Amino acid sequence: MQLDKVTVAIVLKTGKVWLNKKGEYPIKLRVTYRGKQKFYTVKGESATKEEFAEIIKIKSKGLRGERRVKFNAIERRANEVIEQMTEFTFDEFENQYLNYNKQEVKTIHNYFETKAKELENDNKLQTATLYKATIKSLLEFDNKIDLKKITPKYLKNYEKWMIEQGKTYTTIGMYMRNLKHILNRALTDKVITVYPFGTGKEQYQIPKSTNTKKALNIADIEKLVSYKPDNINEQIALQYWVFSYLCNGMNMVDIANLKYRNIKDNSLRFIRQKTKDTTAQKTEIDVYLLDEAWSIINSLGNADKSPENYIFPILKEGLTPKEVLNRVKQFIKNTNKYIKRVALKADIDTNITTYWARHSYSTILKRSGAPIEFISEQLGHQTTRVTASYLDSFEDEQKKKYSANLLNFKKRLND
Repeated sequence: MQLDKVTVAIVLKTGKVWLNKKGEYPIKLRVTYRGKQKFYTVKGESATKEEFAEIIKIKSKGLRGERRVKFNAIERRANEVIEQMTEFTFDEFENQYLNYNKQEVKTIHNYFETKAKELENDNKLQTATLYKATIKSLLEFDNKIDLKKITPKYLKNYEKWMIEQGKTYTTIGMYMRNLKHILNRALTDKVITVYPFGTGKEQYQIPKSTNTKKALNIADIEKLVSYKPDNINEQIALQYWVFSYLCNGMNMVDIANLKYRNIKDNSLRFIRQKTKDTTAQKTEIDVYLLDEAWSIINSLGNADKSPENYIFPILKEGLTPKEVLNRVKQFIKNTNKYIKRVALKADIDTNITTYWARHSYSTILKRSGAPIEFISEQLGHQTTRVTASYLDSFEDEQKKKYSANLLNFKKRLND
């Protein structure tokens, strides 16, 4: 049977009687049939007239864009109920729609929001921020995004758009992996039936970034270690950078979290913050403390050497997870700011950051002949494959030395 025209729309229910204490009106689903209208509550949603006008704009972004996506999903769900009815009545619509609506509306925004909250509850604030950045990027690409729209072609277009926006393949990979996780959840919930990721010809494969090597050679390391800072900020940044380099390329998050109980005899023993909650096997890294490393601890370290006190004055007890994250971010930002100045003054033609200390440590060990298995263990990697991505290429003199063997016929005959 052909139904008469039934229209649905998300609207703002205005009128003095609807105005709440915040000066907002409720947002409702309006269903119109044969001149009759009925309004259905959208739980927890209200707005001012001006705000609602911005939300319903096609190019709305940010939180407004996210709300628009949610409202589009509600309209679509109502239309799906209507399309399944052989004869429309408000009573039947309410029966089917309200029962249907008891289940949470599982939009892409809902999934990302839930995931971010889970991460925040686990104090994984940085990862939560990445998920929020991913949905923000998706909404900027397509403010009408829907789970069922995401096909391999859609993902290729999204990747192309991100490249045009100047995103690196590292960032693209992170966003796509986050989206893949969300789609895995949607697939489990049977919200989607078509899965776009995979290795098949017709499926989308997340691009793998080729890491730009971030290692200094031994001559540049000597320049840094020999440099005499002009001020206290440069001195502190340089000391933290050198400490990272000398201590197995320890990253700044781990340096900030070190406590005096991590010092055992002449070693530092710690579990990386990055992997302590993500791997079943907790690998303790053992760092041999050179005299130069001890000197930095004595110079920058807290005077109170109680076992549970932090070694360096970056963090302190009683901070919330968010405060810890903000302090570490500021610490890294300051160190990067001043180590760049130091490098420039030390005649190092490279825009180095704290991350270069880790790559330089591993690469110089490799160039000195250390086995990759040893380097991998020192870095705390689970496999040598991960370590390989850290290692820079050999220096020119080493290339010349090894290449000479290609024509060393005498040596070959003697072997």
